[in-house]
Amino acid sequence: MSLITSIDLLRHGAVEGDAVYRGSTDDMLTDSGWQQMVTALKDREGWDLIVSSPLQRCREFAELIAEEDDIPLDINESFQEIDFGLWEGLSPDKIMKKESDKLKAWWQAPTRITPPGGEDFHVFQGRVLKSLKSLIEKNKGDKILLVTHAGVIRVILMHVLGMHEENLFRLNVDSASFSQIHIYHDKQEDSWSLIKHG
Repeated sequence: MSLITSIDLLRHGAVEGDAVYRGSTDDMLTDSGWQQMVTALKDREGWDLIVSSPLQRCREFAELIAEEDDIPLDINESFQEIDFGLWEGLSPDKIMKKESDKLKAWWQAPTRITPPGGEDFHVFQGRVLKSLKSLIEKNKGDKILLVTHAGVIRVILMHVLGMHEENLFRLNVDSASFSQIHIYHDKQEDSWSLIKHG
């Protein structure tokens, strides 16, 4: 029988402010966003470890769950959202008025076009998957909760499903979305499976 590592992926809930690109912007959860996350975890799984992005919209909730359930907590910068550079804090409408060509190009090829001053997708993808691999190697057979962002979850699920990277935005990741993946550790090689999403 295979040893199984289970990773639950929880996106943060709704945050304060307008609908803008806020990858590295450290906005707070709204009260309703906090409640969304509580509801998403109404059936707590009994984790061995909680890992969180350092941004407060993830970290503060993760800290509370870790304290309430007496679970070790690891704040890991590698699971922070992608940085949108000069587009941080701006709505698509505002960007469209000044840089419509760049925005449209990014929408069409989000893994090949980088927002001005932003983080290259492949650098982002590399840091997420490198840290995911390390997390699994250090915690084989454990149940882990990862509190993070939509972009991070998309990168992980694309990896699990073997998706082409240009299909990034085909994966819908709502506020407080909950997904679960299993890694089966066989003698020859690990195999991955998406157990639930949404």
